[in-house]
Amino acid sequence: MTYDCQSCGACCASPFDAEGYIPVQPDEEAHLSRLGLPVLEIVAAPPEDRLVLLGTRINTQRRRVCAAFSGSIGSRCTCTIYQDRPTSCRQFEAGSAECLQARRASGIAC
Repeated sequence: MTYDCQSCGACCASPFDAEGYIPVQPDEEAHLSRLGLPVLEIVAAPPEDRLVLLGTRINTQRRRVCAAFSGSIGSRCTCTIYQDRPTSCRQFEAGSAECLQARRASGIAC
């Protein structure tokens, strides 16, 4: 089966109710902030266990999605920062086990 990411978007939908779910590499933090995206920092003890996350927002479907997501989950959608997307997004593979899990969680056929 071929997976069309621009008619899905399930990987951009957060399975959590809280803010921030996309891990960001430390070197991506400043760039994403300059793009106007909400970048959240969680400082743990010890401080080198610091975690940086790309924030989320509520979309028109009342779903928590990546702040850079545009469109609707399960129909036409896009990443507004595709060329600048975080490493974790670049590593996500269409059709992978994680993809299929995200699709199921969003109610999209696999």
